[in-house]
Amino acid sequence: MAGATLGKYQLIAELGRGGMADVFLAIARGKAGLGFSKLVVIKRLREHLANDEDFVAMLVDEGRIAARLNHPNVVAMLEIDEVDGEYFLAMEYLDGQSLRRVLQRTAEESNELTPLMQYSILSDVLSGLHHAHELTDYDGTPLKVVHRDVTPHNIFVTYDGQVKVLDFGIAKAVGRASETRHAFSPVAQRHPP
Repeated sequence: MAGATLGKYQLIAELGRGGMADVFLAIARGKAGLGFSKLVVIKRLREHLANDEDFVAMLVDEGRIAARLNHPNVVAMLEIDEVDGEYFLAMEYLDGQSLRRVLQRTAEESNELTPLMQYSILSDVLSGLHHAHELTDYDGTPLKVVHRDVTPHNIFVTYDGQVKVLDFGIAKAVGRASETRHAFSPVAQRHPP
């Protein structure tokens, strides 16, 4: 699908596949003549699920929750959109690796993260999760966001040392339009029981 366009986004490369969505590296382009472009990540609902109201609601809920999270240790949501029946989320691009990959790489090289590195990563993850747990609606009502899939796969470490929590796709929160079902999550599809 690389090279395809989705509204103002040009898909460059596939980054991953989940049970309900595919993830792409993309370029956001501004209006012609302005010279604006920016790398982003697109999470697009799989084509065969685009007509399923439950899956659309789950993706939209994920985007709505993530858009409310504004914290240095949570990936930034840029927008939720639909173009020609294709539903997607646009998120900030992070230059780095998942913690899962970092741990694999250190094991392959017979290295370990130092205790200070481990504590720093843990502290940043907890800070991002605390922000999500304390999130309130615009009227001050607690949203009671719980991530429900904090794994090394959903923690990202950038090359400049930032740590960010990803993928609130199966998060629980007050006021969701859909009730999350673990079997629908991309994580459930990647990691069978």
